[in-house]
Amino acid sequence: MPKSSAADLLVRLSTDPALRSRFQANPGAVMDEMGIEGEDRAVLLSGNPDQLRSHFGGNDAPPGCFILFAADEDKT
Repeated sequence: MPKSSAADLLVRLSTDPALRSRFQANPGAVMDEMGIEGEDRAVLLSGNPDQLRSHFGGNDAPPGCFILFAADEDKT
C-alpha cells in the first residue's frame, strides 16, 4: 500500500468499518501498511484524546475534517 498521511488514516477509519476493525485488533500492522511513522504513529498508538486533539486538530486539517472519539462498547 502506498505511503499515506495519518490524516488519511483517520478519515479512512471513520468511513471504512473493515479497516476500523483491523486497526482496533492490530493498529501497528495497519500503520505499517500505510507507512505511518514517527510522532504521528506514537500519538495514534497513545489513544490519548488530548494528544490526538492537539496533534491532529491543528489548522492544517482538511476542510470538514474533525476527530470523533468513541468508546469501545466492550470496554465501558
